Amino acid sequence: MGKRLLAVAAGAALLSIPALAGNVILTGHDDDFHQSAEADAQALAMITFARAGSALPVVTFDAGSELTSMLTTLGISFVNVDPGVAIDPTVFDATKYSAMVVASDQSCGGCDNNSTDSANLAADSAAIASFFNAGGGIVAFAGASNTSYYSFLPASASNPGIVDCCGGFSQTAAGAGISVPADNTDFPHNFFAFPGTGGMDPNWKVAETFTGGSSVGPLVDQPFTVFIQNGTIGSTGFVGGGTPEPGSIMLLGTALMGLAFGVRRRCRS
Repeated sequence: MGKRLLAVAAGAALLSIPALAGNVILTGHDDDFHQSAEADAQALAMITFARAGSALPVVTFDAGSELTSMLTTLGISFVNVDPGVAIDPTVFDATKYSAMVVASDQSCGGCDNNSTDSANLAADSAAIASFFNAGGGIVAFAGASNTSYYSFLPASASNPGIVDCCGGFSQTAAGAGISVPADNTDFPHNFFAFPGTGGMDPNWKVAETFTGGSSVGPLVDQPFTVFIQNGTIGSTGFVGGGTPEPGSIMLLGTALMGLAFGVRRRCRS
């Protein structure tokens, strides 16, 4: 009886651990600006991945109309928030929105958002982390030359340079696994450091690579679209790959030790 009680209690303790529920994907493509057939296909796949099957609308952060125009074309329901002014943190609500989608930065040349917009998003990084941990997805397009564009995420996504060719992109096996294609039609922008290097969290997976010239010299299979599936944002960055946070593991261990002690005392009595 004691062992059965312990097993049931252990299951309850496991259920109390926060699920690794969020999907996040970033790309150096400004699909929202180009809206070509390949751009639309890539953007739709990215947003579908981030929404993870939810039918809730997305919340967009677009200071202009390019992103919202693209979503209208794609048939994705959205509510747009102007990031040019301070953002109410209560908008990051996973019970209302399946994902948040951020328009490309103006440094791409013709895109909508600017450094003020990215700073306002970064000011709500704690609310965004809570949104992600509650199952809300995240999509962010080109940060281009704005190295603070991805600052609303933990310090784990860097855009160290710009590519100089509109070809040379390849879908990886991981990209095929989440059905996100490469885009070789439109002029692209920022690439990313390899996961685990240059400020990139090791939990990032690469969906698309670039081989060719860039602002820092030739690149070979450089990450250009990156994602994390079923992750959370913890105190030190992303936790992904289905591994609970260390704090959650410790909490579970403590709970099980207490349950085992209680069961032992009951058996002795």
